[in-house]
Formats: sequence, C-alpha cells, structure tokens
Amino acid sequence: MKASRMLAAGLAIGLAVGAAATGIVLSLPSGEAGRDGPARGARGEYAPAVAMALAEPAALGRTIDVIGEARALKSVSITSEATGLVEEVNIAPGKRVSKGDILLRVDDDQQQVALARARAEYPIAQANAARFRNLLEDKSASAQEAEEALNNFNAVTADLRAAEVAVEQRTIQAPFDGISGITDIEVGDYLRAGDAVTTLDDTSSIVIEFAVPQEAARYIAIDQPVSSRLASGSGLAYEGVVTGIDSRVDSASRTLRVEATFPNPDGGLIPGAVFAITTTSEGEAVVAVPGLAIQWDRAGAYVWKRGDDGRAQRAAVVLLQRTEGIVLVEGEIAPGDAIVSEGADRVRVGVRLPPARDANNAAGVDIAADSMHE
Repeated sequence: MKASRMLAAGLAIGLAVGAAATGIVLSLPSGEAGRDGPARGARGEYAPAVAMALAEPAALGRTIDVIGEARALKSVSITSEATGLVEEVNIAPGKRVSKGDILLRVDDDQQQVALARARAEYPIAQANAARFRNLLEDKSASAQEAEEALNNFNAVTADLRAAEVAVEQRTIQAPFDGISGITDIEVGDYLRAGDAVTTLDDTSSIVIEFAVPQEAARYIAIDQPVSSRLASGSGLAYEGVVTGIDSRVDSASRTLRVEATFPNPDGGLIPGAVFAITTTSEGEAVVAVPGLAIQWDRAGAYVWKRGDDGRAQRAAVVLLQRTEGIVLVEGEIAPGDAIVSEGADRVRVGVRLPPARDANNAAGVDIAADSMHE
C-alpha cells in the first residue's frame, strides 16, 4: 500500500512537471527555439537556418582570341611616271616626310622647253579667239573663221596643260605624311616609267587585319575594343577598336574578315608584323548568383528563391558560365531576387526564408562577369 501510494505520487509529480515544460515551450515567441533546436515560424512551422544573397545583374561577354597581321593606315609603292636620268634623290630610308616633300627629280630640260613654247603660244591664241568672236558679232568675220580661232585656242590650252603635266611628272613628291622606305636609286641612274622608286607608309595608326570563325561573327561590332600584342607574347599591349567588318563570310575558310585600327604614336606597331588579337563583345544581360546557391535534381539546376510571401520557391536556371565563387545563369530569377546562398540543402518548398538584408552577406554579391573564350 505504501509503495502504491509513493508510485502514484511520483506519477502525479511527473505529469505536473511535463505540463509546466510544455507551457513554457508554447509560450516562446514565434520563430524562437532551444539553443540547439531549429527555428520554427508561426504555428510551429519549420524555418531553416540559411544565408541569403541578392541575385546580381551581369553581362556574358564572348572573348575571341585570334592572330592578325598589321599594315600601315596608308601605304603605297611609289613608281616613276617619267623616263630619264635621275638628277636629285632625297630619299632616306626610315625618314619621316611630309606631304608635298620632293623625293626624286628626273631631268626635265626637254619638258621645260615644251612648256615655255606652250606658254608663249597661249596668249596669242587667246587673243585671236577673242578678236574673231568680236568680228563675228560685227559681221566682219565669218562663223567659220571664228570657230577655227576658238578651236586653235582650245588646242593651245590643251598643249599648255600637257606640257605642265610632263614637267610635274619629272618630280616625285610624297603623297601624304609618312615614313619612306629603302631605295637603290642614285643620281645618274636611268629611270623608266613604271620603275619602283620607294615605299611610303603612314604609321601614325596601324590597321591589323584578322579573321574570326563564322560562328563568332555576331560577337563583332564596329567600335568594339580590341587589344593587340606581338604574337611572341613580348612587348606592350596596344588598345584599338574595330573599324571594318567584311560584308560576307569567306566561302573557302568560313571566316569573317575584320579590321581594327590602333593609334601608334611611338611607332611600336610595325607594318607586316603578326599580332595576337583579343576582343570581347559587350555581352548579353544575365544574372549572377553565388556558386553554393546552385542545386541539382533530375530536372536540372535550380536555386531557392524567396517569393513575395516570404516563402521558398524553386526557380529553374540554366548555367552559362562558372567563375570563382560566382555562376552566371538565366532562367526563373531576375536581378534583385533574394536567393539562398548557403544552406540550400535544408530548404523545402514553402518554408519561410529571411530577407536578404537580414542575412550574413546582406550586401549581396559584387561580381564582374568573366567572358567566354572562342
């Protein structure tokens, strides 16, 4: 009897203590729990411990690495239009010349004689044409005589212009500012029409021509930045822009011809040299998320997104580019969406998620999207 009464008393005490403990737990504020237990939201719902981040806007650029060959902005091979003995040479290889500078002279004695004769005949023919025109108006000369005088004046004018051109052709001038090339012509040499005299290159800017695969053609645009460096990898990098794109893809190589222009004030870019070219397109708008936010199942990749009601939603994404700690994606998320950046394996559809501003990395993700290489 005594033992039974003690057992009943112990049972009553245990029930009282349990009821008191239950009352304490139920009286805790919504979302609170014991030191080691998970948080629970209203009505005792599960709220996982996670870190949140904001999806950031990014651009997915395409980088193209190719080889190109340089040429001068303007480049000509200067040839002689006249035949005769060379009497003056002012060509120094590598020397900078200005437009109009005299590079070479050919003997022009005979041409000067012809020019002097044409200049002497010109005013006489001009006066005769004017005189017969006046006589025709006074009916003192026939129309035929006036026409013959006019035709003679026109012929003399043509002879004068031909003599002037003949003299001009005996002097070779620089057609533009540039650097003259090597020549083997010396004073006293006999020069024939069509003989090469020297080369002239305007290297104030350099044009580098390169070709890109037809698949990459849509990633090239006028004024797109381009970087160049000697193909050996040595030397400085030069910055330029795309200035020319061919209108069609080459049917044999299936490549598109492109030209980029580079300022060359120090002359470091040399025509004919081979350069490594790198250019990156502006890129398409995408979304950047932390790498740990990406989850996988049979349907593919996804992230947990905080909906307008504060609850977890599954958002399918397609991975476009993975960089260190950051993934560029497109899909069912947009810049500014709050996503689970850590602890995503604890999340289930519909559970409450904290806002990103309350998370450990409340500032979100600051990224610079790397570009893809061709």
